[in-house]
Amino acid sequence: MSNKDYGRCLVCDDAAIGLNFGVSTCMPCKAFFRRNATKLGVQQYVCQNDGDCIISYKFRRSCNCCRLAKCFRVGMDKGMILSDEERGARNQLVEINRLKRGKIPKQQCAKWMRSPVLLSMSPKPVKCLSPCDQVILSNIFHAYESTCTAAENPQFSCFPSIQHTSIHEFLNEFSMFFPAFINYFKHIPEFERINIDDKVSLVKYHFGVMININEPLMQPSPHKNLVATWLNVFGIDITRRLLQRNKILEQYIHDPILLKIILIVLVLSCNNCRVLNDSTFSGLYTDPLSILAAQNVYTELLWRYALSRCGGVKDTVRFINKLIMCILYLQNLDIYIDDYISGLREELQQMNALAQNMWPVDHEASDMDDNRIEDDVIF
Repeated sequence: MSNKDYGRCLVCDDAAIGLNFGVSTCMPCKAFFRRNATKLGVQQYVCQNDGDCIISYKFRRSCNCCRLAKCFRVGMDKGMILSDEERGARNQLVEINRLKRGKIPKQQCAKWMRSPVLLSMSPKPVKCLSPCDQVILSNIFHAYESTCTAAENPQFSCFPSIQHTSIHEFLNEFSMFFPAFINYFKHIPEFERINIDDKVSLVKYHFGVMININEPLMQPSPHKNLVATWLNVFGIDITRRLLQRNKILEQYIHDPILLKIILIVLVLSCNNCRVLNDSTFSGLYTDPLSILAAQNVYTELLWRYALSRCGGVKDTVRFINKLIMCILYLQNLDIYIDDYISGLREELQQMNALAQNMWPVDHEASDMDDNRIEDDVIF
């Protein structure tokens, strides 16, 4: 509303901004009353003119004693002043309600996360990329289009179908997209050459990475049902982090290849954030050298692709450094959410088989889980 809708401040006759503590006031008088009304009995207020000072917007700072007395005289209610904790709770409730209504705030990435704008694909041959590289990039693009993008339309456009209130219901609906994510990797020759046990382990232990990159790629602007579901099942803190994740990845989404290569590089990794309590990662895979060799193919391809887009080694190094910081943010978020979900045993037990197997409860059940993943998704 405009200022004229509220008239004049009843304390100093300045333009009012709204009803504050039960009375139409300006912003300075609102702030003054909040600061000083709670100090009565602790701080002494004395007027130098026997309590007869004129309080107007020009002279309102001349006497705190008379100004506070006038605040009470026009009807401002001390009992309506919220404590810091109450104000924080109210502001959080307001933010939650805005998010549920789909009013997602525009967030600004930290400067160190902002990357140079990637150039569009050039029709001319690129010096950094060999003909073989360009064929591989084309295959990656079409592999993603035929699997994940195909699953997006029309199912993912309004995902989730309802505002879920439990994690198991949300992930059970999300699990219908798992086969599409995995099918993307089945189109990658180096992934296909890895033995079956290691393929299952890579999918299982990098499942969070797959979600964190695929979800923004498939739905850059989260549907209001998705934001409301995040709030219901994760709370405001994780929801903020997920929205920040989308904002960070937004700068890369319009590039046709970049995130798709990064997804391959991250999944083809023997490193594992989901079993940090283990003293070694080597026991998770039967042939880690083959996985490393496969990852190197796409790590080098990522470098050459970034070099072709940035135009020089110095700019490419800067770009890759910032990209790594973004990836570390995603991995930290993955660990945070994974720990949160892993602690909810009852929710885990109510997930469908495929979703449940992505959260290993213990190592004794690991072999059984892997077999069930093979049954649910044919590699």
